[in-house]
Amino acid sequence: MKFYVCSLLASAAIAMPAFAAPTSVVAEEQDNSSEVALAFSEGTLFNPLAAPDVCKTVNLDDTQKASLKQAYYEFAKQKNTLSAEVKNAMLDVLHTFMDTASTKDDANNSLTAAKTAMGNLGDAVGTLQVKIFYDILKPEQREPAFKCAMAWAKMKKAQKLKEICAGMGQPKPPQKPNSNPAP
Repeated sequence: MKFYVCSLLASAAIAMPAFAAPTSVVAEEQDNSSEVALAFSEGTLFNPLAAPDVCKTVNLDDTQKASLKQAYYEFAKQKNTLSAEVKNAMLDVLHTFMDTASTKDDANNSLTAAKTAMGNLGDAVGTLQVKIFYDILKPEQREPAFKCAMAWAKMKKAQKLKEICAGMGQPKPPQKPNSNPAP
């Protein structure tokens, strides 16, 4: 039964965009905003070996590539710190809930601290996106860059689904041929 569920999920993840394609980039952005933000935070635009073919249409020049590398480097350092703060805040929430001496105010305070930590990480991702779109990219590169990020997010979802299926001890779902053959 698990095999069928996994296969169904894999097929839906691969086929769904073809049947439910939004009529505009804006509609698609609303559906995938968190995945797109993640794609930009993972260095999508300057990683040609791992990026989908659509990313080639962004046509970055050498100065832009260098600026993106620097922006991603600075963000990665910041993300390490902020991610650790989120993990620690969530650990504090768990500790508070498990502590028989804690009060409702203690729980609310630890939840507020966790929300703040998550918000700080989200703000950092947003700041990176604004920097990419308005400081590094030219206006005509924005739409191709966004499409690149959406393709990256779709690719990451498919990879995650394969990992889930593999974790279930089931055969991997059918794989589409790679459009980026290795040189």
